[in-house]
Amino acid sequence: MSSFQESLIPARGLWAYGHAHGHQPALDAAQKVADLVLARRLLWHLRDDTLIVPDWGGRPDRVHYPIQFYDVLFALQVMAELGRIGDPRCADALALLESKRLPDGGFPLEELNAVTADHVASRHRYAEWGPSGQRQSNPLVSLTALGVLQADTQRGR
Repeated sequence: MSSFQESLIPARGLWAYGHAHGHQPALDAAQKVADLVLARRLLWHLRDDTLIVPDWGGRPDRVHYPIQFYDVLFALQVMAELGRIGDPRCADALALLESKRLPDGGFPLEELNAVTADHVASRHRYAEWGPSGQRQSNPLVSLTALGVLQADTQRGR
């Protein structure tokens, strides 16, 4: 059984496929997922407005990298790609992301979610993903976060 938190990756894939092949049903399906996520303001339960925290994968109010699954940055990135970043229901998640901006203008990699290995192993990495921790800017996270915030600005917020 799939969960709400697993919906962003297929939505992104459906959107890319729909655009590449002019497949309207895929585009429509991606937008339905966006509606589902937007109804929850990306990260919060409908019933009590608390943060949706999966039993696995870490808190979605922290930025995870290199594996993007369900966190504030990835949710906003998908909304930007689907053209939905200007929706007012993204505002709280955008404010959360903006609150993470460091004095140098960059953004931190708060949760490094893969370890280095010299052999093939699940959830391991074979590349250097830059600095991690709440006080250091990570160039890859910063690039994505600044892209999301720029998309929001271009949408007129």
